[in-house]
Amino acid sequence: MKEKLELLNERLRDHDEAQRIFALAEIKKEVAGATSSMTSVPKPLKFLSKHYQGMKDHYITLPASAFKVFFSVNQILIIE
Repeated sequence: MKEKLELLNERLRDHDEAQRIFALAEIKKEVAGATSSMTSVPKPLKFLSKHYQGMKDHYITLPASAFKVFFSVNQILIIE
């Protein structure tokens, strides 16, 4: 799971918008699936925590686009 989330995090920066949308949707699905039982911090959130600042920095640098809107609506963590 950790390797998959790290790969998806890298794909958020891909030049191909379809890859970025797919990666974001998959990250969201992984987190949603893991949060059905909130007895502890879900593993996807633990694995993504070290990437939070990079995700935030990437979001800020994105030009206004449909992907930026998709990213902001579907973000896992509050960015702004």
